[in-house]
Amino acid sequence: MVIFNEGNPDCVRKLLRPAERVLRQGRDVTVEDFETRKSLWERIQDSYSRYLEGECGDFLRDLDSTFRAKFEAALAVLAWSFWKKGEGFPPAEKRFSEREIGLIDEILKYNVFEITTMEDILGKLYRRDEETLQLLRTYYLGMDRWIEEQLEDPEIKLPLRYYLKRTWKSYREKIDAAINEASKYGWFRTLMEEWEREKTEEVEAVRESYEAKVGELKKRIAEMVEFFEEERRKLEEELSASSIEEIERLRREKEELMERLEREKEELARRLMELKDEELRKKLEEELARAREEALREARLLEERLRRRELELREKEMELRKRELELSEKENLLRSKIEEILAMSGKVEKGSRLVLRDEARIGELNFVGRMKSKFAGEMRLLGKTYSVERIEEKKGEDTSRFAGKLDEKSLKNLPENRYVEVTLKEKKLLGRKERILVRGIYLTRVERLAELGLDTDPLTLAEINVHLIDARDSKGGTRTVLVIASPLGFEERVRKYVSSEDFHRNFYSENVSLILLDTESGEIIHNPNDRYAKALVPLVRLELDEEMYAKVRECVRKKLEGRDYLPLSECLECGEEEYVRRAFYEIGRDGHVVKYIDGFGLVLIRK
Repeated sequence: MVIFNEGNPDCVRKLLRPAERVLRQGRDVTVEDFETRKSLWERIQDSYSRYLEGECGDFLRDLDSTFRAKFEAALAVLAWSFWKKGEGFPPAEKRFSEREIGLIDEILKYNVFEITTMEDILGKLYRRDEETLQLLRTYYLGMDRWIEEQLEDPEIKLPLRYYLKRTWKSYREKIDAAINEASKYGWFRTLMEEWEREKTEEVEAVRESYEAKVGELKKRIAEMVEFFEEERRKLEEELSASSIEEIERLRREKEELMERLEREKEELARRLMELKDEELRKKLEEELARAREEALREARLLEERLRRRELELREKEMELRKRELELSEKENLLRSKIEEILAMSGKVEKGSRLVLRDEARIGELNFVGRMKSKFAGEMRLLGKTYSVERIEEKKGEDTSRFAGKLDEKSLKNLPENRYVEVTLKEKKLLGRKERILVRGIYLTRVERLAELGLDTDPLTLAEINVHLIDARDSKGGTRTVLVIASPLGFEERVRKYVSSEDFHRNFYSENVSLILLDTESGEIIHNPNDRYAKALVPLVRLELDEEMYAKVRECVRKKLEGRDYLPLSECLECGEEEYVRRAFYEIGRDGHVVKYIDGFGLVLIRK
C-alpha cells in the first residue's frame, strides 16, 4: 500500500521540527525572547518554502495538507505571540489578518485541553477550578458556535483552517464529554442554568439594541415623510390660491364691464329724452344700440375666456396632482429600495454598476485601439529595452451564436471580449534575450448583455481565475502579463486576493503577472510586490482630463450634501456622463454605496 507517494518522510520530519516545537509550546511560546521567536519564524518560513518547492518529494493529498497546515499554524502562533506582547514584526503583520490573529487567540485559551483528559477536566470541575469553569462558561455561552463560523470563513488561509479545525475538534470532544458527565450532578446543572440565564439576558440585550436602532430608523423615515407631506401641502395651497385669484380677477373684470355698460346706457337714455330733435334722437339711439351690442359681445368673449381659463387651471391642477402622486409613489419606492440596499450593504456587491450593451462595445474598441497604440516600436521596462516582436488582435467570443436573438444593429453593438497579444523581446547583443507576453483582455458577460442589453454586477473572483489559470498553464517559460480590463469593475474579494501574499506566491513565481483595469472608474489593481505589473501600469492607465474631472467630482459632491441619495440623472449637468460615473464610483469608495436600481438608474447612497 502506497502511503507517501514517493515522498521522503525523514526529510519532512526534519523540516517540521521548528514548527512542531512552536505548536507544542502553544501559548507558552511567549516566554521566549523576541530574537528566539524571530529566529523560529525565519527557520519555519525557510522550511515551509523548501517543502513547497518539493525538496522532500510528493505526498498524498491528506499528508500534504497536514504538513502545510503545521507550517502555517506554527507561523500563526508566532504572529500571535508578537501581537500578544505588543511587539512590532512586519512580516507577521503582513501575513496574518486581525481576524486570523483573533481566532488563534481564542483557540489558544483552550490550549490547556491539549494535554488534559476528560477525567482531568471533571476533577477540576469538582474542585471548582476557576480557570476551567470560566473556559467552560465561555464555551457554553456561544464560543463553540463562533469558532465554527470563523473556521468556515474563506478569508482565513485554508491550511490554517485545516489545522485549527482538527485541533478544535479534539478540544470540543473532551469538553462535551466532560459537560455531559458533570451535568449528572445537581450543582453543575444549577451552574448551567445560571449560564443559560446569562445567555438569555445577552440575547435580550442584543435584541433591545437592535430594536432601538430599528425604532430610530423608523422615526427618521417618519420625519422625512412628514417633511415631504408638509411641502406637498404648501404646494397645493399655492396652486389653489393661484387658481382662485386668477379666476376671481377675470370675474371682477367682467362684472365691472357690465356695470359700466348699464351706467352708460342709463345716462345716455336720460340725455336722449331731453333732446327735442326727433331725427337726431333716432340717430343717437341707433349708436347706443350698436355700442350696447359691442359691449355685450366683449362681455361674452370675456365670459368664454373665463371658462377656458378656469378649465385650463383645473386640468393643470389635476395634472399636477397626478404627477405629485406619481412622484410620491416613486419616492416611497426608491426609499424602500434604498433601505433594502443599506440593510444588505457589506454582504453583497451585486448591482453596483450600470453597463449598457453599446457602451461596452465602444469601451472594447477603445481598449483594443489603445493597447495597439501604446505597444509600438521600442520601450524601456525595468531598466531594459524591449522591442515589439509581434502584436495580434483576436476574438474571445463568437457572437454569431446570438444572430437568432438580436437584430443586425444590436449584434454589431455586442462586445466580443476581444484581446490583444503583444510579444516583447529584450534588445541586447549577447546572452539570453528575455521575452514578455502581454495579453490584454476586454472582459464582459457577453451572454447577459445579449439577453438583457445591460449588466450591473462586478466581475467575480471565479471569472478572473479562469484567465489566470489559463495563463499559468500555458506560460511555456515566458513571463506572461495578463491585463484584464472591464467596465463592470471587480468585486472586493478580487482586490484582496490579488494584493495577497498567496497570489504572489501562486502566480508571480510561476511567471504570471496580473493587472486589473476598471475602465469606468480608471482604478488599477495589481499585486504590490509584482515589479512587472508596476512597470506596465503607465502603459495601460486611462488618459484623463484631470482639471475637467475635478470640476465634475466637486459638482457631484455638492449635490450630495444634505441628501441621503443622489440619482446619476440629476448630475448630468455637471459634465460628461463618463466623468460623472467615475465620480460616483470614486465617492462610493469613500464609504458610500453605488447601486443600480431598476426604474431609477445608477444611485449614489449616503451610508
